[in-house]
Amino acid sequence: MELQLYQTVLYLAGAVNIMIAFVLLHNNYMYRNYNVYLSSRRFIALNYVIFGIGFCIHAYYQLRTTCPVVASALSVSYFHAGGVLFGWSHISLMRPQYLTKKIVVRDLAILAFGLICYWTAVANYEMRIVPNEMFILTCTFSVFFAHALFITYTFYRTYFSVRRSLEQMPVNDGAPKWWTLETKRTVLASHHSFVIGCHLIVGFGIGSIVITACFPHDIMPFTALMAAGICVFCFLFYSVAEYGNAIESATNAAEDVMTR
Repeated sequence: MELQLYQTVLYLAGAVNIMIAFVLLHNNYMYRNYNVYLSSRRFIALNYVIFGIGFCIHAYYQLRTTCPVVASALSVSYFHAGGVLFGWSHISLMRPQYLTKKIVVRDLAILAFGLICYWTAVANYEMRIVPNEMFILTCTFSVFFAHALFITYTFYRTYFSVRRSLEQMPVNDGAPKWWTLETKRTVLASHHSFVIGCHLIVGFGIGSIVITACFPHDIMPFTALMAAGICVFCFLFYSVAEYGNAIESATNAAEDVMTR
């Protein structure tokens, strides 16, 4: 019964993620004049697809019960890819000039290096080539932790910097016509939902690590975690959709901040 519930929740989480990705891509034509937001929605949709496929693989092969090491490597793989895509999408919405070719190459290189490390460590664990396999696996995961920490730091630094600039933009006769008090509140609220989403993602990731360490073979803790994960992904979709409702003002505000 526990295993069936575990699989059901994982399949549900995968289906919800893929459905959200479809909605994000289907409605993209509405934002064809807003390149940064359009790209961000595509990155977010790809993120949802990666997580959705990962959840379905977990459920189909029952990796948490059959091979926890492979399950952990798979989880770290899609969390790492998700962290990169989250940074690209959400930091760019606050600071449109953020995503340069240099940053793309840097993040993809670190991601590729990490994926090679994770799965090489799994192969070593399965073939028992080098002793202390779990220690080696843990060390390889440090690539993910270091990169995720850097992306998170960049996100928060950008958030507080942009928020401070927006708060300092006056709402008076000298301000642009589009920059009203209501617009200012809407844009700040949109950015605040991004930071709440970042809190949730960090908590979800840390929760996965803690549960993996404390309950490597038990499935009920992971069932509860995945159920909570559905709520996290739904909130992220809500926040980016709400940003789209104020996209013209938000884009103008972001461009104004760029000139400061």
